[in-house]
Amino acid sequence: MSETTGATAALAGFAAGLRHDDLPEEVVAKAQVLLLDFLGVALAGSRVPEVAAITGLIRSRGGRPEATVLGTGLATSVPDAAYLNGCASDVLEHQDGYRFGGFHPSHALPALLAVAESTGASLRDLVVATVAAYEVADRIGRVLHPGATAKGWFPVAAGYGAAAGCAKLLGLDAAGIASAMGAAGYFVPAVMIEQIFTGHTVKPAFAGQLARAGVEGALHAHAGLSGWPQVLEHPKGMIALFGGAAGDPRLTDGLGTEWTILEVHQKRFAGCRHTHGAAQACVDLATGHDLDPAEVADIDVETYDVARILVERSVTPAESAIPCTLSLPYVAAVAVVDRDVSGAQYAPGKLADPLVHQVASRVRIRVSDEMNALYPEFTATRVIVTTRGGERYESFVDLPAGDRRAPLSREELLGKFRGYARPVAGERAERAADLVLAPPGGTAVRELTALLTA
Repeated sequence: MSETTGATAALAGFAAGLRHDDLPEEVVAKAQVLLLDFLGVALAGSRVPEVAAITGLIRSRGGRPEATVLGTGLATSVPDAAYLNGCASDVLEHQDGYRFGGFHPSHALPALLAVAESTGASLRDLVVATVAAYEVADRIGRVLHPGATAKGWFPVAAGYGAAAGCAKLLGLDAAGIASAMGAAGYFVPAVMIEQIFTGHTVKPAFAGQLARAGVEGALHAHAGLSGWPQVLEHPKGMIALFGGAAGDPRLTDGLGTEWTILEVHQKRFAGCRHTHGAAQACVDLATGHDLDPAEVADIDVETYDVARILVERSVTPAESAIPCTLSLPYVAAVAVVDRDVSGAQYAPGKLADPLVHQVASRVRIRVSDEMNALYPEFTATRVIVTTRGGERYESFVDLPAGDRRAPLSREELLGKFRGYARPVAGERAERAADLVLAPPGGTAVRELTALLTA
């Protein structure tokens, strides 16, 4: 294929030509709730100590006040704002995900928000750029998955989707967007999946770096620099090197008719998605049977291979939330103890709660052929809780809440946003939610970000 007919060019052409009037109502509505979800989790994440430390590092360097760092009162350069908001939106693992790609498309949103604010873009512009970024990223992600994960790489599709969306906001044409995506390849990090799940406290930086890469790719293309326009499909391009098939037709199939954004899930629980079946089952059992956590003798979790490989990680009483968000034993235990798993379950006092760690030590994880056969169509989990008195309670979850087939209600999504946004923005959080969810119009993005400061 030539540089003007390959997959990169096709995706860029789609992004360049996308208009608000092209979008079905359900696609616009989904983009809006994804934006709202991102804003809420970023506000909550901005107060997590590790993100506060990263913010302090960037603040100390100075920076032109071009874009807002949510929840902080800080404005800085567009790449740095994207980086910091990316770190904040990832740290609690309460962001969205695309199960067919094994990654988080919302890692693109901090880049779009920063560029949109700095250029004076409207909320309508931001919604269209969001759909463009998600459609590009999801198609790349589904071609990378599961090959990238099997090779030990995290699918970095969001960085390329971010570049496409940012370039669109900057007014680049199809060739310019293709160049932005190609330029992003010089900035997108090669992230080892194991380093994410080891739980080291610098972990949120990978998400911030993906957002920054998208911004830089677009800004460099906007400055007239060229990027590799076959970055995706070349035999030695990103997809082939990460374990995908460079000629996979799913890269471009259905552009403009199949809306992958509709398959993006939102999380009821804070924590890696592979813990959610166990979390939901444990909350249901603890609530339905009024379980006393101190009387729990054993929690048997039956799941699928990928979940065991990624989140069978024990934790000790710790000062950091990061390893706990990636630990199925911790998530299951705190679900039994608190009957919820949100940002509150990763607060410093909870992280060292001896009862939570006592229950976590009683979690046993095993893989079954039944669960493996259901994955990835279903991220299914069976949990059996046995008490000291010999009572045995069982729950099976095939579709954790938030999946398109088991969606969170509007009230649940608003409740999640309010719970995270109000402690930071107070009553301004309601005005922000109204702006995001209203029919997209000409309101400037900077009016939204002004509401979401400390």
